[in-house]
Amino acid sequence: MASISDFPDELLLNILSSLPSKDVVATSVLSKRWRSLWTEVKTFRYDGESIGRTYWKFVLFISKRSSVETMQLKLNPHCTHRDIIPLINIAVARSLRELRIEMICESFELPKSFYMFSQLETVILEKVSLKDVPRDVRWICLKRLHLLSVKFTGDESVKKLLSICPILEELVVKRSSLTNVMIFTIDVPLLRILSIDNTSGKSRPEGVHGFVINAPSLRCFSIRDSFSNYLQFENMPQLVKARVNVVCDEPDKFLGSLASTHYLSLCSVTSETPDSYLPTGTSFVYLDHLELCLCSTEWWNLLTCILDDAPKLRVLKLKLYRKHSVRYNEAMDQWNQPDYVPMCLSSYLEIFEWRQYNGEEQETKVAKYILANASRLKKATFYSESGEKHGILKELEYMARGSKTCKLVFD
Repeated sequence: MASISDFPDELLLNILSSLPSKDVVATSVLSKRWRSLWTEVKTFRYDGESIGRTYWKFVLFISKRSSVETMQLKLNPHCTHRDIIPLINIAVARSLRELRIEMICESFELPKSFYMFSQLETVILEKVSLKDVPRDVRWICLKRLHLLSVKFTGDESVKKLLSICPILEELVVKRSSLTNVMIFTIDVPLLRILSIDNTSGKSRPEGVHGFVINAPSLRCFSIRDSFSNYLQFENMPQLVKARVNVVCDEPDKFLGSLASTHYLSLCSVTSETPDSYLPTGTSFVYLDHLELCLCSTEWWNLLTCILDDAPKLRVLKLKLYRKHSVRYNEAMDQWNQPDYVPMCLSSYLEIFEWRQYNGEEQETKVAKYILANASRLKKATFYSESGEKHGILKELEYMARGSKTCKLVFD
């Protein structure tokens, strides 16, 4: 086998960039080639238990660099902003473009130079307790911001932080009990990618809490939310891909805002039958690919609404996440087969997939309806873990198919 020293410099530098800086420096004793190789690394990492001699040696080390592109700091809660600010000021002065700070819920105030004079394009903050943003500052170069279990002083603190990011394109939010925000408002005009994770916890907090999102340039959207009781998605006319996994009794409050998407993965658990699924006039005219989780007791009614308003749907996948409670067979008893065929079934649907198919009576009715009316269907795949799998698959094989070219696949 070739030794690591046979790798090209570019690959070695990539490997070194993933190591703590103290280990990177230690490679200088390996050979003549390695003696200078480590000096070309532009990513610096400090992973220390405490602020002491090692930390201040790291600060001195950074001060001697001519350029610092990326810096990652993992610190314990005993570190204060007085310890960290000198290091950040040094790195900012050396054209720092990416910063990640991870600590444990300690009050932290970023220096003013961090906002006003930096070339930062990426900031990742984890388990940090942020103080309010100073007045008259702007993150003029920031394009990527990750807020992972960050504690704020309140709802307005979130608005203020996002308002100083005029060209922000990517936002990742992980909410936890530390966050200290009731309504997390995301109003960012140029935002293109948004990812939200609000699944940390055991129960819903008291009061009205959730997200308000206004992102007219958004292209990709992902949300996993088990605890919000208020979701308001506003202007998303350029949305292309959306993954929505939420618990919400009023799906019409957000589904209408997803109408422009081409790809939709939807898991919306409801505790009661909603008055409506889609706002009046909603049409998924661009929807090409739909994945629907079957954990909701009203999943078929929701699917029927979307099929009616998605005339060009080409791919339909039904699945059930194992961790979700299952009551969908109860809801299927209430399903009445439509006396019409949606346009997407008769003219566009090409791929149909059903996971965790058990061959229950109501499931069989749905399968028959889709296979019989999808006249352009090319492939239908069924996955079953039932003990009576052989009989279930035989029953599917004998079902009438509206498409003569449909290939039936069992797994």
